[in-house]
Amino acid sequence: MTAHALGLSTTQILARKEFSQNEIEKINSLISRREAGEPLQYIMGEADFYGRDFIVGEGVLIPRHDTETLIEGVKKYFAPEEKFSFLDFGTGSGCIAITILLEFKNSFAYMIEKSDKALTFAKKNLERYGFAPPTFQATSPQTERQSPLAKGRCQLVDREVKKTTIDLIISNPPYISSGEISKLDRTVKDFEPSMALDGGTDGTDFYKMILSMAMKILKSKGYIIFEMGNLNQINIVKNFSDDFVFVDEIFDTGNFPRCLILRRRD
Repeated sequence: MTAHALGLSTTQILARKEFSQNEIEKINSLISRREAGEPLQYIMGEADFYGRDFIVGEGVLIPRHDTETLIEGVKKYFAPEEKFSFLDFGTGSGCIAITILLEFKNSFAYMIEKSDKALTFAKKNLERYGFAPPTFQATSPQTERQSPLAKGRCQLVDREVKKTTIDLIISNPPYISSGEISKLDRTVKDFEPSMALDGGTDGTDFYKMILSMAMKILKSKGYIIFEMGNLNQINIVKNFSDDFVFVDEIFDTGNFPRCLILRRRD
């Protein structure tokens, strides 16, 4: 944090014998924020995901390494040079969509996010990795009017997609049960956005919503890849609709089936 506060490298910090009063105040300010429970990623302004740094801050969910299992799921069912389109539902910082775009050079992303704060970070990260100009306007993919993003490889979507054109729906939706939010670590419950955490009574509200809309936008034999929170949710999602068949699951480092993969039957 000291290096971050002063804009210096670790080597430069170690070589310093003393600090100015202004520098000390900057360091103490960051220490106070951390002591108050603020996530280190917010303080540093970045979080690592799949070997890349993404800009984060207040108002956006911090990327987790467990979510990297979703990328592994995509790699398992899509070839590196394959041309496909996907919808990242609840894109947040954009880490999932941007990682797929970088790992699959012929992919096209639709990114849905209803939080204006989170969209700010998604736009910054898109720009960081060369997918967006400094400013652009969100549109729906079925409209004639298109944003600058649509001329490239990704597009922000501000309402429901209606055309059946998507090969893959991928999402790390809010899946914490409403009653469990208060039991989370304070670094999460007091700082990260509740709308990115709260999945309703049993944590399955967004899974059900996505599955219900999927038949309208997902191609025949198209895939759905979810991050899951617990075994009960997995059972509910697997049996929610006869329109989808369970295909696979990928385990995280804690040996939990974090990534669930479904496929449209027809």
